[in-house]
Amino acid sequence: MKKITIFLLFCAAMLGACRRTTEQQLLGKWKLDSAYYHYNQFGFSSGGWHQEEVYEFLPSGETRTIAQNSILSNDYEIKDSQLSYFDEEGVLINTYEILLVDGDQLVLRAEKQPLFKGNNQNRFEVRYFSKLD
Repeated sequence: MKKITIFLLFCAAMLGACRRTTEQQLLGKWKLDSAYYHYNQFGFSSGGWHQEEVYEFLPSGETRTIAQNSILSNDYEIKDSQLSYFDEEGVLINTYEILLVDGDQLVLRAEKQPLFKGNNQNRFEVRYFSKLD
């Protein structure tokens, strides 16, 4: 009985060690498939009409956005479930909440500033990606 318990604990420890961190799962190329835009209870999804965008996350903390034969590089950082993009001077550009990241899918959500003055406004964007490599 003692050997079985030790074996099960060992297996549980190995399973925990095999889990990849969010940072590790994010590495690689991701294609933007669609986006959902929400503003004050109105929402719409875009799919197919926008330019093809590919985001490549590198282990160095750099991301490359490839769209319409051009490449834009930014630094990124992950803290908890927040993905932050920075410009070349280290100034924060945008922050996304990582809703899902696994071997096949990435889903990011960003809060947006209201377009009009006033209270009780709710504006956000959700981006859906598929893994390319």
